[in-house]
Amino acid sequence: MLFAWAVCLMACGGDGVPELPEGTDPVRITIGRLDQDLFHAPPDSMAAASRKAHATYGEFYRIYIEDILQGAPVDDPRLPLVLHRFVLDPDWSAAQEAADSVLGDLEPQRALFEKAFTRLKALFPDSLTPRVVAFNSGYNYGLYPTDSVLGIGIEWFIGVDHPVIGYLAPESFPQYMKQRMEPAMLVPSAVKGWLLVHYTQPVDDAELLAHMVETGKAMALLDALLPEVEPHLKLAFSKEQLEWCEANEYEVWKALVGKDQLYSKKGEDIGRWMNDGPFTNGLPRESPGHLGEWIGLRMVQACMKADPKLTFAQLFAIDDPREILKHYKPR
Repeated sequence: MLFAWAVCLMACGGDGVPELPEGTDPVRITIGRLDQDLFHAPPDSMAAASRKAHATYGEFYRIYIEDILQGAPVDDPRLPLVLHRFVLDPDWSAAQEAADSVLGDLEPQRALFEKAFTRLKALFPDSLTPRVVAFNSGYNYGLYPTDSVLGIGIEWFIGVDHPVIGYLAPESFPQYMKQRMEPAMLVPSAVKGWLLVHYTQPVDDAELLAHMVETGKAMALLDALLPEVEPHLKLAFSKEQLEWCEANEYEVWKALVGKDQLYSKKGEDIGRWMNDGPFTNGLPRESPGHLGEWIGLRMVQACMKADPKLTFAQLFAIDDPREILKHYKPR
């Protein structure tokens, strides 16, 4: 794969990992630990802990309390009681203990975030570097990107084999979803969420092709921001699912165009290729769900290979997905 970013802004190191261009100022990332600020506070001091958290995290604390936790209005005098019950709940406190034990101080993740957002700053000098905040949502939200904050539900990444994950109801948390609750998924999932919210155009009423290409742009950028991370983790596939995609790319393409779905605006057609699931409906069970993201990535990769001087800024400015599709010739 040849990415314009590698051509324009950096050289490749001896291990094949792109290096930052000389003179690039690294961005500094700290991870706010809202989870520990609440769960490590004495349970009988939730009023003080809440006031301190509000002062520390500002508007995001209100979002956490009211939207993510769905506890109570942030100025409700009953909020300390709600938080007291939350941090003492056996399930949620067990999830927090698991997060503390498995993920610790999040230093490896912090360092990787710093590399990713430094690279993003080099590619898009006007880009906003988010404030990263870890929270315990009681499994309500794994990610919550806002305009300026990248919120992460820390309990979603404690490892599929942890007993807490085994207790999650299968009707709400099917096994394919649990398989992704690994520490290695935290950074790629969070950066992907940030890019999808802040770097893609709305495609609500557009054809399937537009959905694929717009997501494919974000996935190609994610690939460039996190070259240290294995490709299947960035796609939220298993290694075996990615190998299946690569071995069956032409067959997948035939299944897509043979059913005249590429230009469909039907919700069921778009959902078939873009929605998550254990596999893609109509394809073998070895296929992954949300397979359209990978097809979109392959289209974007073909476009950038055909025009090595194309920058990511220029790529994201292309409005017509057909301009990207024309380079894609799966065999």
